[in-house]
Amino acid sequence: MRCLIVDDNSLFLEGAADLLRREGLDVVGVASNSAEAIRLVTELRPDVTLVDIDLGDEDGFELARQLSDISAASRR
Repeated sequence: MRCLIVDDNSLFLEGAADLLRREGLDVVGVASNSAEAIRLVTELRPDVTLVDIDLGDEDGFELARQLSDISAASRR
């Protein structure tokens, strides 16, 4: 399973990526903000994206909605 992780905490990104890789997932990328996440989802088309709901000044819930719309549109 190809996974993208989105979090504004670099220490968490490293730890989560390491843990998921040890569990057999293919971490194809990490992003620290919404713009980067949208670019990577469009470019890499991961199977699943793990999104922090508290992205500092950004709304993780809104980002998740946008990423869902992008994924749905790419399947059409």
